[in-house]
Amino acid sequence: MKEKYFTDFRSPGSEFRGKPFWAWNGKLEPTELKRQIRIFHRMGLGGFFMHSRVGLDTEYLGEEWFECVRACIDQAQELGMEAWLYDEDRWPSGAAGGLVTSNPDYRQRHLVLDRHDAPSDFEWTPETLAAFTADIEGSAARDVRQLEPGERAKVQNGKTLLAFRVEINALTPWHNGQTYLDTMNEDAVKEFIRVTHEEYSKKIGDDFGDIVPGIFTDEPNYGRVTEGRVPWTGRLPDVFRRRYGYDLLPHLVELMFDVDDKEVSRPRYHYYDCITQMFVDAFARQIGDWCELNNIQHTGHVLAEETLTSQTGVVGSAMRFYEYMQAPGIDILTEHRRELNTAKQCSSVANQFGRKMQTHHCHRARRRKSAGSNVPA
Repeated sequence: MKEKYFTDFRSPGSEFRGKPFWAWNGKLEPTELKRQIRIFHRMGLGGFFMHSRVGLDTEYLGEEWFECVRACIDQAQELGMEAWLYDEDRWPSGAAGGLVTSNPDYRQRHLVLDRHDAPSDFEWTPETLAAFTADIEGSAARDVRQLEPGERAKVQNGKTLLAFRVEINALTPWHNGQTYLDTMNEDAVKEFIRVTHEEYSKKIGDDFGDIVPGIFTDEPNYGRVTEGRVPWTGRLPDVFRRRYGYDLLPHLVELMFDVDDKEVSRPRYHYYDCITQMFVDAFARQIGDWCELNNIQHTGHVLAEETLTSQTGVVGSAMRFYEYMQAPGIDILTEHRRELNTAKQCSSVANQFGRKMQTHHCHRARRRKSAGSNVPA
């Protein structure tokens, strides 16, 4: 037994060898892809992640795409390597390169604050959730009063009118002319699974769990918290009421201001707890459950995982997400920092649930050669 360990250490199997994120950022050709895999093998690598990047000139998730994926899996099987999937066109994961978010119902949205200093500046619209008057000084709000729907307030004596509305994220070239996904919306994530995971299952599902051990999710999030903007989803008020027993809308000011000098805001705490749970339940749990049923590992990492504070603004708590990953992972940008807290969070969840932790070292170096260009043998 001891000798076997020494032998495995001197010549580890593919499971224990490095596997690069392989940039697919040109016109993909099966012959060229297979040639590059043979180079990986000669370099001592144990596999690869097929990773769509900027410059991809083959239709994402189209017929040619899957022909190329199939060719790579066949070559990996011949060489005893692992072919890992990646669940998005670039990142963050969820929009399927805009295929899912071409439906406006599935687009990410935010609660937006509009401030008005005069009554003529404000009119109720169908998008207005609530409006308030208050004394505002910096990040503090005092004497907050909620307006009745349609009420026109006379803003005077230095008071400010605060109107809250929901805004769908703007279209962007990064998501191929669409937007990112509303990752707190269960139906939106179900559509992402149908478009991406189910399609892989149809085309290459027979190789799940062996040659294709897992699928990587990259930086999913519920949206960024910025000044005057916080993440939102349509079912949030109803879910909030069921979870905590009171309405969120009368407390929207507390999501962005310290009200009446309170050191701790109960509604703000409940808000972040709620959106974290909705994100985890819609995205991590649904995908993790699907992977469990389909004999493939859910791996990857979440956005802004570096510190507990940074997590709060985009995912809530990475540990709650890790629970639904068969292979929870972290992203180490080693030229910038050492993420000791993140590593501890991930290893803790892996230990609690008997999972294998994965560490992804990303170096943002220039990529002169890629899957779409020639790499010297």
